[in-house]
Amino acid sequence: MSMGERFILGINTTIIGMLVVFIVLVFLSYIIGFQSKILQKLVKTQDKKETNDIDLKVDFNEEYETIEKTGFTSGEATVVDADDETVAAILASVSFDADIPLNELKIKSIKPIIDKN
Repeated sequence: MSMGERFILGINTTIIGMLVVFIVLVFLSYIIGFQSKILQKLVKTQDKKETNDIDLKVDFNEEYETIEKTGFTSGEATVVDADDETVAAILASVSFDADIPLNELKIKSIKPIIDKN
């Protein structure tokens, strides 16, 4: 076998090897994609089952305590760069989210957070 024939045989072997590797990688990507879709469907069905299992019945015999979320608050707070409407919105949001009546809420200061980035 001459040197030129060996060179051509080497190139053929290289090309065939690269094609085999490429085909295997494409095949693996399809397997991973198919597996991902199956797992997503399984997770979605489990989430639907969990949401359907939530007990939404209301016990009318149980006494519920109502929380007064309206009212007035007074006091002194340090407010930096905020108008009255912004302060009122912040107080109402904190009161609603924390389930603390507005007249029991005590805020010492409100100031903007300066992003240093």
